[in-house]
Amino acid sequence: MKVCDNLSVGVVITNAAGDYLMFDRATFPPGIAPCAGHIDGHGTAEDAARAETEEELGLTVERLTHVTGWWRPNRCRRQPGARGVGHDWTVFRASVIGSLSPSVRETRNVRWIPASDLQALAERTLAHAHGRVAASEFTARPGVEPVWVQWLAVLGAVAVSPGDLRLIDLLATTSEES
Repeated sequence: MKVCDNLSVGVVITNAAGDYLMFDRATFPPGIAPCAGHIDGHGTAEDAARAETEEELGLTVERLTHVTGWWRPNRCRRQPGARGVGHDWTVFRASVIGSLSPSVRETRNVRWIPASDLQALAERTLAHAHGRVAASEFTARPGVEPVWVQWLAVLGAVAVSPGDLRLIDLLATTSEES
């Protein structure tokens, strides 16, 4: 099994209507998320963002804008890296061109999600963090992937209290691949 490089990128893509291009992750961890991946093997964060967008969605990045990022204690499907469980994230907004051609290995149910629907998906994740939605239920019908709730909150796409964000981060740290 690969060892985590503790470096991740995320790529937020929106259309003219303000909808978010997201998908159900086909690999651990479960959840609905934008394009993301590890930096290793890609060079820079920008190179990784472009490569992951091509690999996961079949789209070409025209423009990247760094929007946020910092260390997050989120687990991935790799063995913990030198810094333990977590990733130093670089999150971008991107404009893309091309025809959507999603990866069947990494994505399911790729779709444009209206900004108005993201809050309900974040609240499902919060319900899971509070124990009101079992892990098996969350995997079968996910909310936002836990690590992404924070990034969507930073972008103003969802509203979640600081205490609830800490609880969701705990879920992202402790959940394990089954």
